[in-house]
Amino acid sequence: MACTVEIHKGAQVIIVDGVSFNAPFNESSIEGGHPHGPVFSNGAAKAVISEADAAKLIAAGVIDRR
Repeated sequence: MACTVEIHKGAQVIIVDGVSFNAPFNESSIEGGHPHGPVFSNGAAKAVISEADAAKLIAAGVIDRR
């Protein structure tokens, strides 16, 4: 599971464990199906995150595809 998720809404940047995703938030999604929690997905990159971080990302504009 990812340890840190940072959201920089004004700059449209999401940082997951030090990896930056610089794209409109609606190009990323939260997916289900993993036994350890929701999955942040941006292109080929995927990371299991906490429910709390998933809720924050969805509130910021990431698409919920669970």
